[in-house]
Amino acid sequence: MTTTTILAALLATSAFAQTANLGPFSNSGDVGAPTRSGSTQFDAAAGQFRITGSGANMWAKQDQFQFAWREITGNFTITATMRFLGQGAEHRKAGIMLRQSLDTDATYMDVLMHGNGMPALQWRSRKGEATNAFDLPLLEPGTYKLKLVRTGVKMHMYLAKAGAEAVRVANTEVAFTGPILVGLAVCSHDAKASDTVIFSDVTVEAAPAPAPRVP
Repeated sequence: MTTTTILAALLATSAFAQTANLGPFSNSGDVGAPTRSGSTQFDAAAGQFRITGSGANMWAKQDQFQFAWREITGNFTITATMRFLGQGAEHRKAGIMLRQSLDTDATYMDVLMHGNGMPALQWRSRKGEATNAFDLPLLEPGTYKLKLVRTGVKMHMYLAKAGAEAVRVANTEVAFTGPILVGLAVCSHDAKASDTVIFSDVTVEAAPAPAPRVP
């Protein structure tokens, strides 16, 4: 292996091997090689993430975005409160992402808010397929609480304005296999721009194991 090849491999690995404190997550980096690099910062004292992402879209057959994640197996619940900073495209997107891998066309499912205040549930059932979506009625741009509950193949989306109790608003089914990646995603919906989102009150809780059956 040449020196050039070794250097290229090290650079590729470093994009997804950040070791800074990321709270409940273990890694961060860009997915899909957007033309503008993103970043993830975690303020442990405030319990807040500041995530900046670019990318043409999270949609169709390939995705570009900034991702902070951890690997997880089994059933779980993830919650986050989020708000966009500044102005941007009305269809910029941010929220909670589940992903089979870091491939740009991987099987995935997310619950998110658009910049114009539209909540949505999106999913790609199989690697390389087109994205499916369920768009909810338009809300005002602002601060929202998102929650995603995974129970086997069932994925449940919960939503509320900040300070209120999240209620279930949509669900779908996605057949992930083995460990998956769970985390926070930000996409500017504009390859030439970047957007920043503040996430707070982020929790990832594994579901308790079922009690053993009594004979």
